[in-house]
Amino acid sequence: MNYMEEILKQLLQGQEEIKKTLQQHTEILQQHTETLQQHSKQLDYLEQRMIKIENRLDNELLPKINVLFDAFELRGDEIAKLQKHLDDRLDIIALDVNYLLGKTARQETAILELRRAK
Repeated sequence: MNYMEEILKQLLQGQEEIKKTLQQHTEILQQHTETLQQHSKQLDYLEQRMIKIENRLDNELLPKINVLFDAFELRGDEIAKLQKHLDDRLDIIALDVNYLLGKTARQETAILELRRAK
């Protein structure tokens, strides 16, 4: 029976080692589970923050950006209209100046002819 007792003793030792190993693995799994739970909480927090940021972007910032863009387009249109108006006015002034220069030249020519005729 000594041989059988030795085998039983070895079996019991093997079972004890298996138990210890299982306990160690269980502790490691519990640590990993806690870490995963913490990470899950952090991800939930980050997701909530992201949703708040998206909502703020949609509700506050995008409308303001759209208003600024519309104002920029409107200002650009106004500047284009003003430039066209000023260009038209400059064209009219240039025609008037040319007319006056021509008229002045004709009058000077007429004055010179009158002086010669005396």
